Amino acid sequence: MTNSAPNKNSPPLRVGLLLCDEVDAGARARYGTYAKMFSERLRAVDRDLRLSPIHCYRGELPNSPAEFDAFLISGSRQAVYDPLPWIVQLQDFIRRCQARRKKTVGICFGHQLIAHALGGETRKAEVGWGLGIHRTQITQPQRWMQNGALRAPHSYNLVVLHQDQVVALPPGFTVIAENEFCPISMFVADEVMLGLQGHPEFDKEFCAYRIHSRKPLLDENLYRQSLASLAQMQLDSAQVLGWVARFMRAEGSA
Repeated sequence: MTNSAPNKNSPPLRVGLLLCDEVDAGARARYGTYAKMFSERLRAVDRDLRLSPIHCYRGELPNSPAEFDAFLISGSRQAVYDPLPWIVQLQDFIRRCQARRKKTVGICFGHQLIAHALGGETRKAEVGWGLGIHRTQITQPQRWMQNGALRAPHSYNLVVLHQDQVVALPPGFTVIAENEFCPISMFVADEVMLGLQGHPEFDKEFCAYRIHSRKPLLDENLYRQSLASLAQMQLDSAQVLGWVARFMRAEGSA
């Protein structure tokens, strides 16, 4: 796929980056923080995005959805159904964002949390761990998937690292991308909420590190197949991050 180019004429967009975890301390020197990953890779496709990290897993939250133009919710090693105060508070904030029609995008845990907060269901997948690079089919192309004269593609490849999945959508939500392993891979609701199960902010090297760190929990075949996917498949991360940026800027219906 063709990567999205920076939009030279876009006004600044203030994005609250709702961080739900952090890279392990021993790995930050090599891979950086999650805030750095999101900031560098999103600004490569839209240099006028202004990301402000908010450490939700430490109990931080914006006072109001009005503080930012849009919000982006990160992944996490926690489960959305864990009874932790910060997860409960963040779910309430998501409901406030929906009520205010504030653009909100969830990645992995963030995708699952949006669904869980608004009346859907997330649980451990019967198919087990999703690891490595997965190809996902777009079932309902959206206008913000188009880049200039380029039409929305039929599929995309992203890093996945998850055990939980969204298994039931909230009212008013629509699945727009799926694969056999994860039938609800991407959803949208009323041009306000967007969820992606994959990680467009992760590169292959960081994914390999995460797979190695989980080796004691994995079947040997899954471990090897996941690493093999990194060698055999290309990533469409920049393309997908372009969609995220255009979604946050888009007005009106698809």
